[in-house]
Amino acid sequence: MAEFVEKGCEEMIPELEQMKRIKLFDDSEIRKIIKNLKDHEYKIGRLIKSKDDFLSYFSYLMVVLNLVKQRRLKLGIKEKQAGIDYAIIKKIKQLYKRSRMRFQSDLSFWVDLMKLSKIENFQYHLPGIADRMLKVHQDKPRCWHISAQWHMKETRDIERARKQLLKGLHFHPKAQILYKDLLELELYEACSNEQDTPVELKHGELVYQQARKHIKDINFTIELLDIASKFNKTKNLQKIIMDDLVENFSDEPKAWDKRARRLFKGLSYESFPQDNVDDVKKSEKNSLRDYLNSAIEIYESAVKLIPTKPMWSLYINFLLEIGKDSCTLPNYKSKLLKNALTKGHHQNNLEEKYYWLWIKVFENNKNNSEKLNKILSSATEAHPESVELWKQKLNYLFFNSNQEDLALSEFDKAKKILKNKALPLWEIKLLYINEKHPEQLEEFYLTALKEAPEISLKFKPAYIKWVAATKGL
Repeated sequence: MAEFVEKGCEEMIPELEQMKRIKLFDDSEIRKIIKNLKDHEYKIGRLIKSKDDFLSYFSYLMVVLNLVKQRRLKLGIKEKQAGIDYAIIKKIKQLYKRSRMRFQSDLSFWVDLMKLSKIENFQYHLPGIADRMLKVHQDKPRCWHISAQWHMKETRDIERARKQLLKGLHFHPKAQILYKDLLELELYEACSNEQDTPVELKHGELVYQQARKHIKDINFTIELLDIASKFNKTKNLQKIIMDDLVENFSDEPKAWDKRARRLFKGLSYESFPQDNVDDVKKSEKNSLRDYLNSAIEIYESAVKLIPTKPMWSLYINFLLEIGKDSCTLPNYKSKLLKNALTKGHHQNNLEEKYYWLWIKVFENNKNNSEKLNKILSSATEAHPESVELWKQKLNYLFFNSNQEDLALSEFDKAKKILKNKALPLWEIKLLYINEKHPEQLEEFYLTALKEAPEISLKFKPAYIKWVAATKGL
């Protein structure tokens, strides 16, 4: 193995001596480079070879090459430029050839190598890397995506990227990622100039038509709509996609959510706002209220047609998001949220997390104690298996209200429902009795000891300590 290591290092000795002679590096730096080369050669020469060892060697050689270029520029040294650079590049290409033969079936190797060459600005010294990856992995749609992205962003060869995406779709006609790439490419090309480009935009519409033909999926359709929405000349395409959402996914909550959110942004389903905003003189506040009301109308229609937890969750999430902006219409937004929570509860379609939200609205306001009590009752009624909601309710009834009888009856109700999961509720009752009715402690302990082991075992040590403290050993 030592012979191969020495041979691997000797190939660069003449160039290292040239670097030293023209004073690109001093003696200690050259010795360090030689040592690092040997270390890397030993690693890639081991019996069990690691992809990471080869990638680490790549990275080191690229760093050395970049450092040579920086030193030469800083010191104004042009001597032996071609020979030194060529030797390092040759070494990198040899390493690339050796590693790809061993790891070409490992897709992660290609991905890591492409990332590395991009970071080190070395992609131009490894031509064809994306195409070679495809020869091995053309059965994977992601590889066509990676290769097309490489050509679009690194080699700036848009036509090559387009051909690869079309070819990839020929092999994988249901590959969502390739349709998204191709649609974005076509729309970018069509919209990147200032002239009207109806013909070029037709290419994007054709891509969408093919995607719709092969894939019936609401999430995918929404993703294509989002891509089209990034470009300001795609109103017709957005209208086509919205038509499809309304026609083909009317029973899907996400379709209604998307439509409502677009209305809130001023993008109506039937038409689009005029490009010249000066044609419509409205205050920003009134416009926002109009857009918001339009969105609310859609959500209200949706929860009637699709009265499910997912639909109500999308509606309330929207109200929560817009409520984060407290600068505009804060009271109106708050009113809308409270109304939605109330209606959602009446339909028994609120997830547990929204009851917590509802509780927080009132728990810090002493003037709304009656309302809070009703909400807590609604919460445990809707989610009777939730230990946390019962804890919140009993904490409130025992310590923040004057309704001891109600608190005790609710405790009895909860322990029957939760059974061996009711330990936290027993602990709350113990705190209350210890604080308000210490004379009832023995009765409490004796009752608790008759419960399931998950509860009784918790209170046995406490009962013994209490007996010892109050009645003696």
